Amino acid sequence: MVIAFVARAGGDPPGQQHSQRVFKVGVLVSLTGSWSSLGQNTVTALQIAEEQLEAEAIRRHGGYRFKFFIRDTQLDPLQALEAIEDLDQRGVKIIVGPQSSAEVAMIKSYADAHDIFVISQGSTASSLAIPGDNIFRFCPNDTREAEAIVALMWHDGIRAIVPLWRNDTGNNGLHDSVQAAFRLQGGTVETGYQYEPTTSDFSVATASIASQIENLIGGGTDPSTIGVYLAAFDEVVDVFHSAQGNTTLSNTAWYGSDGVALSAVLPADPVAAAFAAGVGYPNPIFGLDDALQNEWQPIADEIETQTGIVPDAFALSAYDALFVVQRALEDVGDLRNFAAFKAAFVDEANAYEGVTGSTALDAAGDRLKRDFDFWAVQLQGGGYGWVRIGTYIDGVLTLF
Repeated sequence: MVIAFVARAGGDPPGQQHSQRVFKVGVLVSLTGSWSSLGQNTVTALQIAEEQLEAEAIRRHGGYRFKFFIRDTQLDPLQALEAIEDLDQRGVKIIVGPQSSAEVAMIKSYADAHDIFVISQGSTASSLAIPGDNIFRFCPNDTREAEAIVALMWHDGIRAIVPLWRNDTGNNGLHDSVQAAFRLQGGTVETGYQYEPTTSDFSVATASIASQIENLIGGGTDPSTIGVYLAAFDEVVDVFHSAQGNTTLSNTAWYGSDGVALSAVLPADPVAAAFAAGVGYPNPIFGLDDALQNEWQPIADEIETQTGIVPDAFALSAYDALFVVQRALEDVGDLRNFAAFKAAFVDEANAYEGVTGSTALDAAGDRLKRDFDFWAVQLQGGGYGWVRIGTYIDGVLTLF
């Protein structure tokens, strides 16, 4: 299914008005699959950005038109590849998304071979940090996220971790980066357990993790220094349903990743949410600057009003990305010279200050900014919700 959404956007320099010109933008997101919270918020963020650009275009008596082609990939790499192939046939040369590294890895070769410009708001795998390709990522890669979560673990006195992670490009990358960073600190990383994306019964996985924790304790490791590192998506609910009956797992500190932070499905499940609240389970995610709250809060509030889901910096990065695209198009006028558009996009991204702060990119086209927020599920009134419990800014950990 392709959903087209059209409105005018942006303005042109004096004497270069292109009010009749349409630029197609593909939007590859998970709307009905895992991590759909980000998918829904991304679409809404882009539509809000486009409405604002349209208003500016009207004020300036000229501008572009953006036509969105929204595709639900369900976080499935094969569906993402099918989508980009189809959108290419429709003349779409700019893509926002996909949101996972597994999807980006799947479409990368096609995008590079067919001059398709990809801006992912959620892919973090450092294995995809490749200079000169057509993949640009408006979020920090997993080495930066690993630095943040390991800093929190170490602060908490954790000296041994047992990882549990989903077997896909992004979560494998997080596991590898966390393992390297934790060992660099002098910590111990057990073998852990890697599960397939299709897993629905986590009894074997959780039993393995519990057994490894018990072996550490049996070998003399203080239980208070052991943590579980979980790199997952919405299947976290099933993981916690499996874990909640195990005393060892319930008495061990858990730590998470960006794929779960601010997910709507976890606090909505009372059993899984209660387990999360009981084991701490802070999740790092690309952070929003408190100094810019007057900029991002109105956008975040509007997104939440429309979707019912609190947006994160990934979704707001998609909002910023459309403004950078518009500025790059103003610079070059069209997409006929793809290399010129790429260069203009990088220049504009490096200069732009959006609601998520500086959008400057590193040599591989990944976001330079490395600030993170930590979110945990806590009891709030009669239910559970996400609470921001700390930050990691410029290498400094602050807990609230």
